[in-house]
Amino acid sequence: MIIRFDRKVRRIVSFCIVLAIILGSVVVDKSAIATSKMQSLLYKISSDTKNANSSNEINLSSLNEYNIVAEFDDENKKLNCTQITEYTNTGSDSIDKVYFHIYPNAFSKKEFAPFEESEMKLAYPRGFNEGYIKIEKLFVEDKEVDYKITGDKNDILQINLQDKLKKKDSVNIKFKYIVKLPNSLGRFGYGENTVNVTNWFPIACVQDQRGWNLKSYTEMGDPFYSETSNFKINITVPKEYKLAYTGILDEEKKSTETTLYKISAKKVRDFAFVMSKKFTIATGKVKGVEIDTYNLNKNMAEKATEVSEDAISIFSDLFGKYPYKKYSVVASDFYIGGMEYPMLSMIDKSMYTESNRGLLEYVIAHETAHQWWYSVVGNDEISEPWLDEALTEYSTLLYFEEKYGKKVADRMFEEMKEESKDYKAEDIFRASTDYSNSVEYSMNVYTKGAIAIGEIREKVGNKKFFSTLREYFEDNKYKNANAKTFVDLWEKNGVDVNKIISEIK
Repeated sequence: MIIRFDRKVRRIVSFCIVLAIILGSVVVDKSAIATSKMQSLLYKISSDTKNANSSNEINLSSLNEYNIVAEFDDENKKLNCTQITEYTNTGSDSIDKVYFHIYPNAFSKKEFAPFEESEMKLAYPRGFNEGYIKIEKLFVEDKEVDYKITGDKNDILQINLQDKLKKKDSVNIKFKYIVKLPNSLGRFGYGENTVNVTNWFPIACVQDQRGWNLKSYTEMGDPFYSETSNFKINITVPKEYKLAYTGILDEEKKSTETTLYKISAKKVRDFAFVMSKKFTIATGKVKGVEIDTYNLNKNMAEKATEVSEDAISIFSDLFGKYPYKKYSVVASDFYIGGMEYPMLSMIDKSMYTESNRGLLEYVIAHETAHQWWYSVVGNDEISEPWLDEALTEYSTLLYFEEKYGKKVADRMFEEMKEESKDYKAEDIFRASTDYSNSVEYSMNVYTKGAIAIGEIREKVGNKKFFSTLREYFEDNKYKNANAKTFVDLWEKNGVDVNKIISEIK
């Protein structure tokens, strides 16, 4: 996610990007993007690591399966849903309980709302408006079972199993529930232009070496952690709406009043959709990937599509091929800036202006980089937010380096060093809940974190740097990585990243 900086910092970033491009007298040649010196090296690296994926793929039979049927009630801003989840126990022991996140309940009370106090008016311009999920029925293997709603914000669902579920065994869980969207301009809610339906359905909590991860929806960073799964989603909406979504459209059925979208999404760690009656849709294609941009200012549609295409192309060459057939970038009523979901990125609609062209490009590039660092290679974004955000922020600089030249990226990198000079390198690695506000969080996790990644590159050189990142991507594709995974890989390749980072001023 690109979080909302204070206005001064936000202006500096935007000004720096635009100024760097103008002063560099840069003319972008599309063919140059694919043939830069760095990428010539990377094509060789790619051939060295191309077989890594074959031995490191996850077991597809162990993926959780989600089948959801949802009908949108536009008048009341509610979703009436049934869901069947085939849950597989991937832990090391038998279990008698299963836990699901029910994130909409974090919006059920003002004191729960996942926004800083200073931003409540931005999140709720018309005043607080509740959102929630109401579980109406719950069955395990067709038998109604007991459940408990717990968590700091009533956003954890504990399901008691009648029989213990052995390791690698699966169980069928059926839900019936109602989701009410708040009138809020965050990830989850609606404004004047869009309805943002994200983190909306019961999604299984992660079992890892620490046990069950039952963290609530907090206000700092991206408080999410999930496993790669398969989804089949049927969504019925009023016919006036156009839908942007994770996945691939299998079928679209129109009636006199509604449109039914039948969507499948394989090997993704979440499912999100955004809808509007006002979208102008532009399309493109790059490296076999269909690019769809959903725009509220049609004059910026071409720019949004161009940046999305270039970002998919650049990051595919740098890190490894984007593994899905489609990618969507969506202008949204979303004050925070940008937010990533599998195969889809939400972008603050206010960035779609000529005066914000530079910032729009930066945010789209950043959110697109998250398709590699979060979507495909996952991590616990609460405990170790730096692992995806620092990589993503530095990847954004690489986008500008590849597209506009190294001088532009170097100016941006130096500006980041200046902005974060008062922050300590050791503070990069804290949990998101340990930061006092979003500026402290962003300067440590994003900016100082990107500097740390850049310093690794400076010390080890391009060949080792990019070959190791490609190996990290291939080895952890569709999995959840952690700091140990990351550090151990560098050490295996002869790089002491702890020493490099400890020397950062």
